[in-house]
Amino acid sequence: MHAGPEVPAVAILFCAALISLLILVNAQGIGEVLEILDHPDAVRKRHAKVTPLVGGLAIMVPLVLWCGVWLLLNPEANQAFILTVLLCGAGATLVGYADDQASTSPSSRLLSLFLLSAIAMVIDPTAIPTQLNWGSFDPTVLPRWLACIFIAVATAGYVNAVNMADGQNGIVLGMYLIWAVCLMLVTGGSTLAVAELLAVLVLITFLFNLAGQVFIGDSGSYGITFVFGLLAINAHNHWHVSAETIAVWFFIPVMDCIRLMISRALAGQAPSEADRDHFHHRLQDRVGKTIGLCIYMGVVGSTSLVASLQPHLSLICMILLAAFYFSFAWLTASGAEAEGAQPAETGAELKVVEKGNVVKFDGKESSGSR
Repeated sequence: MHAGPEVPAVAILFCAALISLLILVNAQGIGEVLEILDHPDAVRKRHAKVTPLVGGLAIMVPLVLWCGVWLLLNPEANQAFILTVLLCGAGATLVGYADDQASTSPSSRLLSLFLLSAIAMVIDPTAIPTQLNWGSFDPTVLPRWLACIFIAVATAGYVNAVNMADGQNGIVLGMYLIWAVCLMLVTGGSTLAVAELLAVLVLITFLFNLAGQVFIGDSGSYGITFVFGLLAINAHNHWHVSAETIAVWFFIPVMDCIRLMISRALAGQAPSEADRDHFHHRLQDRVGKTIGLCIYMGVVGSTSLVASLQPHLSLICMILLAAFYFSFAWLTASGAEAEGAQPAETGAELKVVEKGNVVKFDGKESSGSR
């Protein structure tokens, strides 16, 4: 840690990790009390057992507590930024938690993310960029009103993109770990401190997730991703991280979200429609889950690290990522096509008769957020 005395910083980090571990060890009971359990349905939720959606809370609860303690013990730290992480991160977590308990409408979640982005910019005005800093081009000056709109739209879009990518154990938590490491390499101060904490908490939760013990839930995919959005904005505005580098970090989930929205619109479906046409599904169908996860993490990790350590290579990384992504996304059959499955009708339940039982699927995009 770079802020505050070394021993207290390590002690606070240790306590946060311990809280995360306690939540994960008791995940089943916590999931039952909070009523956030993901039940398999043999349609899209193909996990073997009822699984608690507590992984996100195992990261966000200690993170929020850490932020409160950090504000008290480090008055010289970037108070506005830490307060934004605390309040808006907690707010996004609650938005996801409400969706974990009972499916909420996509429009209400989107509006909530816009509101949280606005709150973040009010608490910390330095989150509003005066210009977009490019590594390969001259900076693009942004009027304040346009910068505010850009931050709100980009943050909401990023959160939804990562939430859509959350359909296989290890994928989203693996990306979180990669992004935390990249932020540790290119930032300092309070941004570095939050990135270090996230790296530890995500690694612990990642291990439980790979073992199939917990999913992060929408509470995690919304809350944690929103915090990473704040960190990326801070890295750009205060630590001279180029827009191309950040684009490389987030390229695959964001590109997959854009592709799915376009393909669903062309098919006459709602953008939030559920299917098995995500990028990780196509990798699974081509090479299997384990190898697909390794390829996914390897490509995201290698390009993100190169772009972080050698920013002038970011454009080349984006070209390579695009070539890799579209070779799988467009040149392979989707899982739905391979299995002859039909997507759920917009706004309606999909009913599947299996062994004499009717299994209902409500068409929600994220089946439980692995």
